[in-house]
Amino acid sequence: MAKSVPFRVQSHVLKLLGDQLIGHDRLAVFELVKNSYDADARTVTVTLDLLAPVPKISVRDDGIGMSADTIENAWLQVGTDSKRNAQARKRSPLGRLPLGEKGVGRLAVQKLGDTIRLVTRQEGQPEHAFKISWAALIDSSRYLGDGLAVEVAEHASPEEFESESGTLVEITDLHHTDWSRREIRDLYRLVTSLCNPFDDKSSFKVDLDLPGNEVAVADLPSLNDMLASAVWEFNFEIEESGSIKWEYRFNPPKFKSLTSRTQGPVTEKLALIDPDPDDVRLRTNPRPTTAKDKEDEYIFVRAEDLEGIGPIRGSIYAFHRRDEILKASGAPQQLKKWLEQQTGVRVYRDNIRVFNYGEAGEDWLGLDARRINRPAGKLGAQSVIAQVSLDLAKSTDLREKTNREGFDENAAFRRLKRISLSVFDLFQRLHSEDRSAIDRALKGDEDSPPVQAALERLEALGKKHNIEKEVKPVIQAIKAELKSFQEVMVASGLAGMNLALIFHEIVHSIDRMQRRLQAGVDPEEVRKEVDHLRKLMETFKPLLQRDPARNVPADDLVRRAIGFHADRFARHEVVVSNWTADPEKRHDFSVSVPRGLMVGALSNVIDNAIYWTRFRRERDGGGPAAILVFASWDEETGGMIAVCDNGPGFQLPRDFLGKPFSSTRAGGMGLGLFYCKAVMESIGGSLEVVDASELNEVVALPAAYDGTAVVFRFQKK
Repeated sequence: MAKSVPFRVQSHVLKLLGDQLIGHDRLAVFELVKNSYDADARTVTVTLDLLAPVPKISVRDDGIGMSADTIENAWLQVGTDSKRNAQARKRSPLGRLPLGEKGVGRLAVQKLGDTIRLVTRQEGQPEHAFKISWAALIDSSRYLGDGLAVEVAEHASPEEFESESGTLVEITDLHHTDWSRREIRDLYRLVTSLCNPFDDKSSFKVDLDLPGNEVAVADLPSLNDMLASAVWEFNFEIEESGSIKWEYRFNPPKFKSLTSRTQGPVTEKLALIDPDPDDVRLRTNPRPTTAKDKEDEYIFVRAEDLEGIGPIRGSIYAFHRRDEILKASGAPQQLKKWLEQQTGVRVYRDNIRVFNYGEAGEDWLGLDARRINRPAGKLGAQSVIAQVSLDLAKSTDLREKTNREGFDENAAFRRLKRISLSVFDLFQRLHSEDRSAIDRALKGDEDSPPVQAALERLEALGKKHNIEKEVKPVIQAIKAELKSFQEVMVASGLAGMNLALIFHEIVHSIDRMQRRLQAGVDPEEVRKEVDHLRKLMETFKPLLQRDPARNVPADDLVRRAIGFHADRFARHEVVVSNWTADPEKRHDFSVSVPRGLMVGALSNVIDNAIYWTRFRRERDGGGPAAILVFASWDEETGGMIAVCDNGPGFQLPRDFLGKPFSSTRAGGMGLGLFYCKAVMESIGGSLEVVDASELNEVVALPAAYDGTAVVFRFQKK
């Protein structure tokens, strides 16, 4: 026998959807401001009046206001579709689409206080008001729908809006009345960032009124004050086709010989960084059509990557945090402290901020982690004030979480992250040359190897502080160990992330020693740092293994290196020609080399060739991507193995060949050719990068190979 049982919701759910769902007070203020935006307000004033006889927080706007019907059938209905239905999704007279969709944002006021007073008026209509004590309302009935009621009054004469329209929301019985100076400043920072301060054309403005507490924010600089001290500026627009238009500016302070420069505007395809290996969800296309349609199968942003996201525009203002540069920029210490709270990457939709991206500790792009893991001039979140701006109507696949703390981490959001990181990668590649110029100006050295230059500066400081006798022996010991370490490191075939970390940690340790000496510390402290460096190197050494030299045919080296990439040639539709395996074109010779080491170097160059041939094909269209490898022997000069391609040509100045951390490849670290050059030097050979056409004196290359040739040269023994 079945029994019909009612499904009931207790009134306490109102508390859960308000106070306990919203993270903190500032988010609750944000929800009220978003309601004002939806009401077509041009100006909103947020007031925090803690010194009034009854402390209160209020939000007042000059929007269209609400009628009695809107109050009853929209504001006082939880979960209403008043902003989701087809009629509501039409643009307002000011061209706005509603931000609120879930119909629960008004409950956020419970986070601020127990009592709300709302006064509103539409143009030409009577003023209406009501008051809610949340605790009393919830206690008045155990279940929703069982007599919960709010009295709405119609004022015979307006009390708040005499001639204009608008809405006032006033919260009293505050849960928190003892706001600290820092909390007030945090509220100011939030309120001034709610509407996009980077867009001068925005029709929405939010002000903060702090009766009796104005002094708490009086010394805070404006956004324009901060941006004026930025060393780098990068503005971009990504169209729905996937192309990007960007402009780059380097604005150094008057410091030594630094000079400004501008590049752009440039319109081109945006090269994507590799998917995050730690996020397997990025490895496949969110809309897979075939097994082959994977995210690592293409190089540039495509139109389908922006489906549900729409066009993206934004700007990056980057700062050099060294005191010398900030001082030369005219940036006072207060600005430096303010930067600590303002830096980050914000997200805006229709010029209204999506919380909590860009807040302290919310590094949604993982810039800090990338800076640590890939320390090649990368900028952390604390060095940038940036914004990513979206079109609300076209970013429909980006859905805000119910707790108002960012987007749901769905496929569209992951694509947005990857595209945004690719923009940062482009900017960082553009800024690397200028960053190096600043580093040289600060350190006063030339383009010498970073470890060697650091040791030389350390030795000079020891002499300056009259502790040369104590410092010089340990420096010589470090040099000897570094030389040994480099030999082991090269012989290991180690490249990529680990190599970057090793260099980063070594230089970082030596820099700490310099700072200690500059501060005039006891030489014993320097010795401790030296011991730390030695232990650091000993930690790395077990990761490395030597590969003994052996006599290896050139064609064997090429065959093994090509074999590593056999599946990639087919997957990426790259035509590979191995002339060392062709009886009519092969040149038989053998070299005495560590085989694994040499195969690793050749494999690295082939990997680069695969990328750059695909790059040109996707950028320019045309014929297939193609790679050709041949070997040649000359009785006078010795042997050579060349990897030729039909890519866009070598993108860096030739004197950058083998320079660590110099790369034009999206997401590249610039360590591949550095490693290959070190390998060849370790066996008495050399590495060259030339235009493929220059090798026609050696062999008759097909005309299609008009890109780069990387040449491994072996001395005749």
